[in-house]
Amino acid sequence: MSEGTAADRGDEGLEDGSGDGLGDGLGDGLGDDVHPGWGPGWQRTHVSRVVGHGGRAFARARAGLLGWDVQRLAGVHVPTATPRAAPDVLVRQTVGPGGLLVALCRVGEVVDEPRRAGFTYVALRPHPEEGEETFLVEHRADDAVVLTVTSRSRLAWAPARLVSPLARLVQRVAVARYLRAGRLLAR
Repeated sequence: MSEGTAADRGDEGLEDGSGDGLGDGLGDGLGDDVHPGWGPGWQRTHVSRVVGHGGRAFARARAGLLGWDVQRLAGVHVPTATPRAAPDVLVRQTVGPGGLLVALCRVGEVVDEPRRAGFTYVALRPHPEEGEETFLVEHRADDAVVLTVTSRSRLAWAPARLVSPLARLVQRVAVARYLRAGRLLAR
């Protein structure tokens, strides 16, 4: 049996799909402004979920993640002509009626290994937040396929800061939808 906290073992917020109430993706791993040196308003999100089991599930989740299908299945419009995730790729994402909200990001780091794949992107203007978000899918030794979403962000738009609790709720819902999309892809 491993020792330490769930965060120490790297399985913070894991849900195994067994219905045991380990989390619903809304609020798990979401912190307050507790990160010294980042300045006011910064929040960290770190949520992981088991999305499947086995090599085939990992291959499907990997392809969907690097090809922007996690975002698409979560309700975010990403143009089909957008190249798969690679360093310096710009991705324009829109949500809402008529693409009302535009979020532009630049991919920084990319991992594409036999048992891990993912990327980090950085928000660019006119994104409503500033910061970065990482999506990582892993095929673990126990055969579980785990999707992790990690971000460090703060609201960039003054209107969003005025309704901060609502904006943070929207972020939590988005993370939950990304995790659900990962589960659909891994099937």
